[in-house]
Amino acid sequence: MILVHVRIRSPEALPERDVLVRILSEHVTPGERVEHFSVHPDGPGSVTVGCFVPAESLLIAESVALAVAQRAVRSSPALKGAWITSSSGAIVAEYFERLRDSAGHDGRSMRLPDQDIADC
Repeated sequence: MILVHVRIRSPEALPERDVLVRILSEHVTPGERVEHFSVHPDGPGSVTVGCFVPAESLLIAESVALAVAQRAVRSSPALKGAWITSSSGAIVAEYFERLRDSAGHDGRSMRLPDQDIADC
């Protein structure tokens, strides 16, 4: 399962969370698989949509999430005037920290040293 964040903005008020989830769900085609959506307001006229996509790669998950959001924005009257500002795989910090900390000590997964700006 890969989490992809799609950010949507609109000069008008965006639909309520449940309505937006329903709209997005209606735009998933049979070949695409989206497990579920979550919607988080980012301020007036702006939301981040979490798309949970079971896919073999990040690239596939990002493509599916973006395609679904583009179809919804283009064809839903409730999203008239809205646009997508970005779409990308979400970094889940806890997962990567555990991955880094469980890696061997061969230097490939070590923390970078803190750099002092004065040394630049």
